[in-house]
Amino acid sequence: MKLRAVVILALTVLSPLPLQALAGGNGAWQFSGFATAGAVYTNDDDLQFARVGIDEPGGNKVDTGPDSVLGLQAGLRLGERNTAVLQLVTRETQRGDHDPRAALAFISHALTPELTIRAGRLRSPFFMLSDTADINYNQTWVRPPVEVYGLNPFSDLDGIDLLHRSRIGGTFVEFHPYAGRSEVPVIGGGRARLSDLFGMRITVEAGRLSLSAGYARADLAVHRSSASFRAFIDALDLPAALERQLSGSGADASFSSLGLQWDDGKWIVSAEVARNTASAFANSATGAYLSAARRFGNLAPYVSLARQWQDEPLVDAAEAGADAPKIAPFNRSRNQAQRSLTAGVRWDVLRNTAVKAEFAHIRTDRGAHGTFIARENAFVPGLDDKSINLMSVSIDVVF
Repeated sequence: MKLRAVVILALTVLSPLPLQALAGGNGAWQFSGFATAGAVYTNDDDLQFARVGIDEPGGNKVDTGPDSVLGLQAGLRLGERNTAVLQLVTRETQRGDHDPRAALAFISHALTPELTIRAGRLRSPFFMLSDTADINYNQTWVRPPVEVYGLNPFSDLDGIDLLHRSRIGGTFVEFHPYAGRSEVPVIGGGRARLSDLFGMRITVEAGRLSLSAGYARADLAVHRSSASFRAFIDALDLPAALERQLSGSGADASFSSLGLQWDDGKWIVSAEVARNTASAFANSATGAYLSAARRFGNLAPYVSLARQWQDEPLVDAAEAGADAPKIAPFNRSRNQAQRSLTAGVRWDVLRNTAVKAEFAHIRTDRGAHGTFIARENAFVPGLDDKSINLMSVSIDVVF
């Protein structure tokens, strides 16, 4: 769904409603926002850091694109059952622009006190922290571990979902089935799309402990149109069957994740493991992280260990046969396998403002570029199996 269509739909629904609120009805507006000014420094001369599905890698070693974001949200509640929400977000896209997008634009209706239905543009609930992925203030880190959160770049869902929340003793259980479609730009040019998307997320909250599990499947299409990709294909003269595995439509994809978080007011411990599979256009991989933070007043130092493994390459060497050496550079450039150790600190300067700084030491796997993009030719050898240091800082605000 195009941004203009989403905004027009939301404004059409919302525009007559404040008149009822001003006239003394049950309606009430709510406004909020969030912002992050961030920068990341990469010490490697050949590779630049990129958050898959979010930003275009910058040409300089210091890049403000991965984490800087501004979001504004308006919500309107009418009576006890209906709510309309519109959230506009601007941040660097994989096209290199900062065009605002409707991250949320939905209408919800409470069928019962426990069951709510929503329709429109929603967050894709693939991860434990998907609902607050853009609101960096809500995270301990500068950004969620990319080894896990880079597995699935589709952050928006145009469709419908149900939220059923019940209480069993002192435990809250939420069932969250959803269906729809999603689309993101591809770095350099092109689009990636999930269609016929169906999934379920279950969340359990018991005191200080929260558990989350989810599964989704969809049809995957990736249409690459960058000049470097076309030059690569033209130079290799690949068989049509192999070329169709690199770009096109009709692949099967699935995604699953399991996460937990413990927060007792002093310690914050979180862990998550996720896996994506694709029959074409993308590799299949598994990611995991373990993170711990300790609050000391308004300071919270933290440390994280994270890992991503490639389960299956984009094109298997056995399928490529004699063309396997030709495909190897493309497989390397799409392999995000790496391991990292991150240490940082969060300083809550004000009630609604946090300053963060973190250092990450990353080792990419052999045959992998990790979560990095080549500064020049993405298909040249020697860009894998590297040690890379990242220094990140951010100022996060909610209002």
